[in-house]
Amino acid sequence: MRRVLMTALAATAMFAASPAFAAIQLVQQTGPDLDTKIYASGDAGFATTGGTVFGNTSPQAGHNVTFSGFTGFDTNTMSTTGPTDISITGGNGFAQIADANGMNPTGQTPNPVENDLFALLMNPEPNFYLYEFSIQQFVAGTVSIFYDLTGGGTDWLPANGNPIQNGNGDTQYIFGDANDNTLSIDQILIVSSTAINHVKQNSIQETGTVPAVPEPGTWALMLLGFGGIGMAIRRRRRTSNTLMQIA
Repeated sequence: MRRVLMTALAATAMFAASPAFAAIQLVQQTGPDLDTKIYASGDAGFATTGGTVFGNTSPQAGHNVTFSGFTGFDTNTMSTTGPTDISITGGNGFAQIADANGMNPTGQTPNPVENDLFALLMNPEPNFYLYEFSIQQFVAGTVSIFYDLTGGGTDWLPANGNPIQNGNGDTQYIFGDANDNTLSIDQILIVSSTAINHVKQNSIQETGTVPAVPEPGTWALMLLGFGGIGMAIRRRRRTSNTLMQIA
């Protein structure tokens, strides 16, 4: 029994020392949406097209998420370049943000000359430690994330993992640190090396909350516990059989 316990403790330490993400990181991942979904506001009086558009985290939340479009991001000065118009629609229940200039007058065929959305700022009122989204570029390129921590000013810190290659489809990403729900991110900037067609499936995990789906480490600990119980029961049965044979 002592050997079983020592093995379980060693394995627990190993999993505890292996976080799902190395600090604040951008990774490509297909998985369930996070708990707080971001929707298009759709309220009368608020523009659905412009340099800044609005979303919300619930119908009762008002306009507590802003999206702003830019023509680029200068990594030397760590600042955005000229604003550009974007549009926001409901998508499949989530806010879908698109390049408002990237369509011809019929609204059907992309116009490469007008595609000028290269950076998208997402700023929700709730602070968060995870952000999940999918992005489609007009031409395959790379994707990077820059972020500001709450109370830290606008310094645009680069995420670990920058940049990640996009296959020119609706590639899904998750950004943050899944093991630290005390982390408080204020806003993020999605930067693309090629023009962005749209960003959708926007969802966040708010600071201080725990995802509804257990983390991989949690599953590992549960399986380890069941395995230890199973080994203990098996050993007890063997001991009982040996005593019966002696008797």
